[in-house]
Amino acid sequence: METPKDFIVADAGSTKTTWFRVFPDGRRDFAVTPGINPVLQDDEAIRHTLEEAVAHPVFGHRADTCIYYYGAGCLPDQCRHMEELIAGTTSCRHVEVKSDLWGAARALCGHQAGIACILGTGANSCRFNGTDITRHIAPLGYVLGDEGSGAALGKRLVADILKGLLPEDLRRDFHTTYGWDEADIIRKVYREPGANRFLASFSPFLKAHADHPAVQELLAECFDAFFARNVAPYAPGTLPVHFTGSIAFHFRKAITQAAQRRHLRVGHFVKDPIEGMVKYHEENLPSHPDKTF
Repeated sequence: METPKDFIVADAGSTKTTWFRVFPDGRRDFAVTPGINPVLQDDEAIRHTLEEAVAHPVFGHRADTCIYYYGAGCLPDQCRHMEELIAGTTSCRHVEVKSDLWGAARALCGHQAGIACILGTGANSCRFNGTDITRHIAPLGYVLGDEGSGAALGKRLVADILKGLLPEDLRRDFHTTYGWDEADIIRKVYREPGANRFLASFSPFLKAHADHPAVQELLAECFDAFFARNVAPYAPGTLPVHFTGSIAFHFRKAITQAAQRRHLRVGHFVKDPIEGMVKYHEENLPSHPDKTF
């Protein structure tokens, strides 16, 4: 069967969702809406974001459009429910939902074997054989895991700031930049929604101070923890380790250095995998997925 000429690929993270459409006449368009994560959000919040997306022209004339959705928090037992939510809100008859990790593996590795890593607000990784994910280590979220993610970097930064473990010049710059005291941060982390996104919002501060020795040490330790707990167990050997996500893109120097210290073969860094996902679907998937509503 021919590849569909009218389809939408969605790359949904906890912070933002990118919807990329290929129209029947070859035109391309995209929309960016707030993030979606069924682990962290209820159905009402997800529907609200989906309705915001549907209002964008990218969704015009969509009844026969296929949607291939790759999302953070889309565990296997939740994919069917997400398919129903998306189909019900967008009126698209053909919806396929897989985890964001599947999207990253297809975009980064194509049909080659490799290790695919996501480092954005959250973190994830897998071993991919060119067709299937053969091993996956649970990321466990920003409380129990997500080493190397924006949330993990932010958590380490604010904890070190509040405990007085970083040099005075960094602490002074932090308080000048954000103006929050300990009570503000504790409230936002423990009592308000979106703590992972709040913590990840401090990554620009780390980027701006990336040449500071204390920040370099912090980054080295955080990324080494990512490799130790999320990549080394795959026994990658000579397989390339690829990266996508905003944290991976902006901190690729520190990540590369941490990988090289572990003698890992560094692959490529892609800030946004959506183009790779679209290419994969243009070349590889049948006209309609199995899920029809």
